[in-house]
Amino acid sequence: MIIGLTSFLSAGKDTICNYLKEKDFEIHSCSDLLREECKTRNLEITRDNLQNIGNELRSKFGPNILAQKLATIIKKDLSKNYVVDSIRTPGEIEELKKLPNFVLVFIDVDSKIRYERAKERLKEKEHVDSYEEFIESEKKELTNNPNFQQLHKCKELADITLLNNKTIDELKKEISLLLVKLQVKFRDKPDWHRYFLNIAEDVAKRSNCLSAHGGAIITINNIVASTGYIGAPRETKDCYDRGYCLRRKLNVPSGHRYEICASVHAEQNAIINAAREGVSIKGGTLYLFGYRMYEGVKKVYDAYPCFICKKMIINAGIETFVGQQEDGSYKVYNIKDWIEEWKEKEIIDDNVKYEADYK
Repeated sequence: MIIGLTSFLSAGKDTICNYLKEKDFEIHSCSDLLREECKTRNLEITRDNLQNIGNELRSKFGPNILAQKLATIIKKDLSKNYVVDSIRTPGEIEELKKLPNFVLVFIDVDSKIRYERAKERLKEKEHVDSYEEFIESEKKELTNNPNFQQLHKCKELADITLLNNKTIDELKKEISLLLVKLQVKFRDKPDWHRYFLNIAEDVAKRSNCLSAHGGAIITINNIVASTGYIGAPRETKDCYDRGYCLRRKLNVPSGHRYEICASVHAEQNAIINAAREGVSIKGGTLYLFGYRMYEGVKKVYDAYPCFICKKMIINAGIETFVGQQEDGSYKVYNIKDWIEEWKEKEIIDDNVKYEADYK
């Protein structure tokens, strides 16, 4: 998950960041980018200088520039949990909402409590000589200029408001409750088709064909009945043993002369393996994940059975075929539709055909 934090001064963002860091969240801050810019310009790190540089950068490069820099870092590894601190403009929020599982939290605290906390802070030499001066300073963050700080609008755009008027221990309890809620909200549970295609992808890694890797899963009532991958018949030499592809060596065009291929297709092996073990696959669903693999280059393709596999799938009594697609989606086919199509057309006139061309 990615938690964005926004608030007025001295609301407790640092405390929250430190607590989430203990829980292995990786912390990134828009303010840290501005501090680095201050150092580059040999400027004293004060709140006024940070505000001025932030306004300048957003005016020059767009209101989302700071968030854009941080999003680029986060996208390199979306498996982690992140905190993005010191969000101050709607443009930054809009940019960060492009990231998966992003939620914006506004930390709300009574202004007089924040004033007392700000007086104790040393960072960035806060101007807190009086409560009135403190409030006046905050007005700089309430502009309607999209390139300047707009914390009041950030508050309006927040997904969650977290109250922090009490003790640190009570704040930590609130954060823990929030994390559980977010865990429920962002639960990543694949549907059954994706679940079995993920398994088929792992099965494909066992393939020993030098041209393509493929994994097939046959299920009955969402229980795995059989698996198979592209590979040579048991106890025979495969392409990796030989060190070459026989079909390529003989200059056989892709999609032709399957009878001289050293390998058996994944779908065929899944059907054969079920027969060897006496497992009925009638009425089942066949999942196929495939990718080209030659000269070390991997490319996922739109998985679909060749004519031979298609005939075997029909005769095995399988009812549904699910194929992984190159774009990350999947397609579901009703086998009865294939049968009806062959009643009307010749095999070679199928609407959908096996993607046979290898490079």
